[in-house]
Amino acid sequence: MPDLRACAAQLKNDRHVIGYASGNFGKAIFLGSIDVTLLFLLTDIIGMPARAVSLLMLIVFLGDLAFDIGAGVLACHAERRGIGYARLIALCVLPCACAFGALYALPLLQADSFGLIATLLLLLRAAYALIDVPHNSLLARVTVDSHARGRVSGYRTLFSASASIVVATVIAPSMHGPAASAAPVRLAWLGLGAGVLFCATLLAAAWSSRAAGQAGVPAPRQAGASPWWPKPDRLFGAIALVALVTGFAIPMFGKTLLYLCTYVLHDAGFAGRVLLTLALSGIAGATLWIALVRRHDKTTLLALSHGVAATGIVLFACAGERQALLLACAALAGVGLAGVGMLPWGILADIVDFSEFRYRERRETVAFAAILVLLKAGGAAALATIGWTLAQLGYVPGAVQTPAVVLGLKALAFGVPVLGSALAILVLLRLDIGHALHARVRRVNGVRRQACAHQACA
Repeated sequence: MPDLRACAAQLKNDRHVIGYASGNFGKAIFLGSIDVTLLFLLTDIIGMPARAVSLLMLIVFLGDLAFDIGAGVLACHAERRGIGYARLIALCVLPCACAFGALYALPLLQADSFGLIATLLLLLRAAYALIDVPHNSLLARVTVDSHARGRVSGYRTLFSASASIVVATVIAPSMHGPAASAAPVRLAWLGLGAGVLFCATLLAAAWSSRAAGQAGVPAPRQAGASPWWPKPDRLFGAIALVALVTGFAIPMFGKTLLYLCTYVLHDAGFAGRVLLTLALSGIAGATLWIALVRRHDKTTLLALSHGVAATGIVLFACAGERQALLLACAALAGVGLAGVGMLPWGILADIVDFSEFRYRERRETVAFAAILVLLKAGGAAALATIGWTLAQLGYVPGAVQTPAVVLGLKALAFGVPVLGSALAILVLLRLDIGHALHARVRRVNGVRRQACAHQACA
């Protein structure tokens, strides 16, 4: 009972950061739908050739490079002019939701023009960047304690995992529904419904975060002029490499799941069950990592979560076609993937404080924007890699695939994530920025800010 009362009190104290974290539900609906269904939507429903899809993903990749950095600079300027992160999020929610709904209305409109689809995707990514960068940057503002940032990252993951359940049970099954003639209408309604959820949750997150700039210790003015990239140092280089692995290598398993279940396991409907298992185990995993972050450093837990995820994926690859065993392996992978997605954000917020300690200026917006560039550009590069690989191996939608295609799918789905996790573990084992050291750095930063405030008053 005392533990339950303590948990209830903790949740009550964290209610404003839980409101902030709820925005991840809407963002995960957006990203989860695109990650799981975009390639299949373009190749198997709209009928776009695999080579054209690969080129399209390359264009999106290049767009993301510009959009996230541009959004970081714009958010920085908006913050200096008193607009604030929360207001910027609220202003951009509706345009992003409309573009998202339009994407899933393409089959109903019978629109298959490469130029139209490319324009729509670029508009979608640009609008989303203007939401995603300030929302993630708020993590460094809504709380300043390293332990609390671990909890907030966990709350974000819980909301993301809840959204993944919606993707697994509603959106992914719509890709192979039995009523083929109703599929375009169903997809259009799903896009509309997901857009409404996106708007509601992001507006709630913006409202909960509206006073974040005043909630914690006042931060020094962010670097002005043209801060296009964070200060280069070992800490940021390490988290950037981890982000690249997290964006490109780890999601390969989920991005190829519809193809694996359709052409390797010969049961397209099984993909929804695997995705649901990943989502449910992600909730359990996030709860586990939230509990462990009280006593263990986030870098150690992130290395451990990569190990758990890689183990689950290896076992999944070795499980054959036994669905019960496959689901058990997916559950283990989901526990690890929850930590892989959750913990880097809290680590990045701490690195912003370490950078302030070292350079006496704060570049939180461009730091988060730079990591988002690597994550989303890595994700787009992963989609392009899958499309290019399938095209090179002779993939034909709806046909029995050759052994080369099957082997290529297995290499992408299993080999790439495991190698990526191994690389991330090697980097994280050398990254010593635990709770105790962060607390000392934060105290020094606070003393410096107070001294600057006294000098300004004098």
